Amino acid sequence: MLVDTGPDDDECRAAMKAILGYCDEQALTMLEHIQRRYSGLTYHSAFRDSEIVFAPVFDLDHDEKQIRFDFAISDTDPDGCRSGFLHPDGTVWFGYMDTDVPAFPSLDHFLECDALLHHARRQSRRPAEVPPDANVYRERLLDRHLHLRRLDMASGFCVEWWADDTQLVYFDGLDARLEAGGRGASRTPTVVRTWLLNEPTDWHRA
Repeated sequence: MLVDTGPDDDECRAAMKAILGYCDEQALTMLEHIQRRYSGLTYHSAFRDSEIVFAPVFDLDHDEKQIRFDFAISDTDPDGCRSGFLHPDGTVWFGYMDTDVPAFPSLDHFLECDALLHHARRQSRRPAEVPPDANVYRERLLDRHLHLRRLDMASGFCVEWWADDTQLVYFDGLDARLEAGGRGASRTPTVVRTWLLNEPTDWHRA
């Protein structure tokens, strides 16, 4: 899909000098790399439960005086409430209304998470659980299943995957983090989903 790449480099430099008082060339280099690699990518996201498009453009938060790449992950049919953007370090942030939280270290982590969700949906799903304390639940889970290991390449700051030869376990705490405004405890619980693998998988090679 063809997408708008936003202002050119000279316009970005002028905006940075006007708002920040300096020009961040590393941010422009990062944006160029991200646009070249991801812009126009479109598919149905299991994580977002919608058709999404990658269309990052340069923007400046005037209040925070911070550079961000807006529309990095957007619904193709936006509702005006959800957002997905990047910071110049590549961190993926998701927002709902006026609340934004960091979700993944990079777009590659988000894509790996989405790919695992698509894979998991072809496995044998067990009923979801909503433990009152996700950290306690994880500790007990790891005590019971000693071979579970964290899949770092598909995990983020509020979602994470664990796997062994027989199961996939997914902790989804994005809604909880958004409800809490990114800070402290949340009234919305982390959802834990488990799938029994139909075929054993070597996660060291995955």
